[in-house]
Amino acid sequence: MKINVFIPHRWNNNDYTDISALLDRTKFCIRDYSVPNSSPFDSVDRRYNVDPQIQKQIKYSSVVICSNRSSNNTGMSLDEIKFAKSIGKPVVAVKITDSTSSHIISLGIPVVSKRKDALELWISYNL
Repeated sequence: MKINVFIPHRWNNNDYTDISALLDRTKFCIRDYSVPNSSPFDSVDRRYNVDPQIQKQIKYSSVVICSNRSSNNTGMSLDEIKFAKSIGKPVVAVKITDSTSSHIISLGIPVVSKRKDALELWISYNL
């Protein structure tokens, strides 16, 4: 099965790399709609909570997969997660750290263990 994925992330930690590696081990054929470090958008329109270019990437995704990291309590990653929820995208957090973001909890986002079978099961139930 092919799925389109968006991963909200910051480049100052390894969450994107960890989640991408986990997805690579799943049975799914993944198309990554995340913004890559090697090809970031030329400009971000600060008039929006989530830049229209990033909104488009999220809209193309089938699921949004974030980390449970507490740094998701502020900033662009949180705004992207909230936007995804607002348009009805299934969102899941992978347990990267022992502490889960209070916003991830308050938004009711499920947290799965950092195991391919847990992520595969969640994806299968939510597509």
